[in-house]
Amino acid sequence: MKMTLFSVLALGGLLSGAPALAQQAALPADTARAAASPAPDTDPKPDFFGYVGVYYGYDFNNPASLTRPGFIYSENLHNQIAVNIALLGARYQSERVRGTFAIQTGTYPDANYAAEPQIFKNIYEAWGGVKLAPNLWLDAGIFLSHIGLEGPISRDDLTLTRSIMADNSPYYEAGAKLTFDNGKKWLFSGLVLNGWQTIRDRNQNMALGTQVQFRPSEKWLLNSSTFVGEGRNEPDSVGRRLRYFHDFYVTGNLSEKWKLAAALDAGWEEKAQGRGYNHWHGGALIVRRRLGHKTGVVGRAEYYHDRAGVLTSTAVGGLRTGGYSLGFDYNPVTRVILRLEGKQFRAPDAVFVQDKQLQRTNTALTGLLGLTF
Repeated sequence: MKMTLFSVLALGGLLSGAPALAQQAALPADTARAAASPAPDTDPKPDFFGYVGVYYGYDFNNPASLTRPGFIYSENLHNQIAVNIALLGARYQSERVRGTFAIQTGTYPDANYAAEPQIFKNIYEAWGGVKLAPNLWLDAGIFLSHIGLEGPISRDDLTLTRSIMADNSPYYEAGAKLTFDNGKKWLFSGLVLNGWQTIRDRNQNMALGTQVQFRPSEKWLLNSSTFVGEGRNEPDSVGRRLRYFHDFYVTGNLSEKWKLAAALDAGWEEKAQGRGYNHWHGGALIVRRRLGHKTGVVGRAEYYHDRAGVLTSTAVGGLRTGGYSLGFDYNPVTRVILRLEGKQFRAPDAVFVQDKQLQRTNTALTGLLGLTF
């Protein structure tokens, strides 16, 4: 599961200052007048924000559980109107300090935060940061993942629903990160994390991550992200199985009408008792064309191969599937987006449930209304 990288909320802070001392001694009347006059307001105000994403999804396999396949965590309910994510937050930024706090609810946190204690399930972001040197920031807390092209908010993604590899790589993280960003071509980030999409750690094994972004021009972005650490968040008594993961993606604005994104993930995890590694990989290609000022169409082709079921367990053990989707977007007004998407998965093995039987295909239709405020 995962993030889009562009849609990440990373602002906030507090800057305090003292009024400058007078250069010359003031007369008593001048002193009283100066005391009565308020000092200039140099303290930035918080920026409050919110988003609501409401969807209806229909799975043509008609699952009795009323949920999409278990490897889908966003817009995952069948034949009902539901809120995927509703969030409200504040972000703050000054020259030296920044931070964000946001709370959430919906079917996305209900599914994706299922392993977290209840106290953390409604936290979307909660982090603060300080500038240590020019272009160098230290941030710590709960923040959006440094991994992945796609994020949990459909409004910020090229497609309505997420790819399989996005839903099965981290959308959020807890830890600390050191980031150098000159605001031009390069961004470098090093992270110390509690684990693989983990807020409440159940062992003493920390994880490490890196992120490098390169912007050769205003139209193109290349991203490389890594993760190394224990990935299952199991107690120390169970034993440690290291996970190695790399995510690469590229985005391009080919013209005013065309946008392109491509991503490739690959991961390895130690087998039990350290006897070799299980491997998984996935890829996606997304193309969007703007039809008019308010409308656009978007297509996606993807594949995912996790034969050992490290992240996606099925009735036959793991998941091997390809998929494609076609969507239509409409922005009736500035703060609202309406999206409609059809998606189909095709697998070489019968892994999708339909009428208590296993099938090789799964088809779904999803509509969404997204409101930003």
